[in-house]
Amino acid sequence: MQRNVFTLERVLHFRKEAEKLRKLEFATAKQEYELAEDHLRREEEAIEELNLEFMTRQIEGISALELQLYADFFQKKNQDICQQRDEVVKLDRHMVEKKDDLIAAATDKKIMEELKKKKVKAHEKALADKEQGFLDEIALRNRGLE
Repeated sequence: MQRNVFTLERVLHFRKEAEKLRKLEFATAKQEYELAEDHLRREEEAIEELNLEFMTRQIEGISALELQLYADFFQKKNQDICQQRDEVVKLDRHMVEKKDDLIAAATDKKIMEELKKKKVKAHEKALADKEQGFLDEIALRNRGLE
């Protein structure tokens, strides 16, 4: 029976699970970033459409009350866009942090996998050397009987 060659198997398993978790966290952060970026793009498109509407209304003639309403609405939309840009920047930083965490977890797992490969290879070499020594001993005994 072959006993467990790699004594750090639990550590490797833990690192694999940590990498899975980091992948999930990164995917979530990326999705949040993409949604926020999409929302910002729609807000910017909406203000462009509003600007075109406003210019058309100005050409047709607009009352002072409507002019004030447009100005207030433009101000509110610009504030919303600034807040959304800040949110996109914040989520971008968060996504980069999660990506860095994922890279670190993947590196840790890769190191453990390489260590496991080396341990298994060393164990197999030791077994092969032991077996060769045994076969050599048998061959010597058989020569001594002849």
